[in-house]
Amino acid sequence: MKVLIVDDEKMAAQELYDICLSHRLTDEAIAFGNPADALVFMAQKNQVDLAFLDIEMPVMTGIELARRINAVNPETKIVFVTGFKEYAYDAFCVNAIGYILKPYEEEAVFAAIEKAARFSDAQPHNEITVKTFGHFDIFVNGRPVYFSSAKAKEFSALLIERQGGSVSTEQAISALWPDRSYDEAVQALFRKVLKSLRVSLSDAGISEIFIDVRNQRSVDTSKFTCDLYEYLKNPYENGGMFSGEYMEGYAFALDMKNRLLKLSNETKGEK
Repeated sequence: MKVLIVDDEKMAAQELYDICLSHRLTDEAIAFGNPADALVFMAQKNQVDLAFLDIEMPVMTGIELARRINAVNPETKIVFVTGFKEYAYDAFCVNAIGYILKPYEEEAVFAAIEKAARFSDAQPHNEITVKTFGHFDIFVNGRPVYFSSAKAKEFSALLIERQGGSVSTEQAISALWPDRSYDEAVQALFRKVLKSLRVSLSDAGISEIFIDVRNQRSVDTSKFTCDLYEYLKNPYENGGMFSGEYMEGYAFALDMKNRLLKLSNETKGEK
């Protein structure tokens, strides 16, 4: 199990670090004194099983850090550590699995590690596949994901096409509403699209594929398989996958479609 510790009190962080490493289930522990540094670490797609977060910290509270970690990797279990009991309600509002008061007791830390391990073992595995050739769809265990908003589905298609690359708010709006000015009204529309997308992915149990950090959105390509990605890996061997149709109905997809058509012709020996 990989454990993250975020506490601006250096001695407290070191004590917790030592306790975590002494448990048989802990393979690795990483400690940060600055929550912003921890968030950058998480945004780099580092897999963390359990995060111990101090609540009262400068720059960013542990509660806010937990919300952002949940957005980057919902599978990370959160345990809060603090010297104040009054934060318990706020902690559990962000789906924390535990709440430990300082000074640390080894038994309480060990119990939190073991609880996180049980949660991880109990989580079902979803097989996520993405279809881009023809019309765009996301499937979970063979069933298509339902999007209540057509624009939310289109935005997810845009993120898939970027193959893990980030998309800013301005870039997303330009692709989704190419004829609209970048003003407050269209930004408000985009915020609604983001909310709808999060709900759709959460309802399907696949929130982990969506990454939203510092106004940059992307997908975690390690969480799913995609026909586009497989084809681009080896178009000569996978030539039969692409028949000329790609994300039909989405204007932003035209450039990639032309690239695929050119690639297809080259693999067939056409000039």
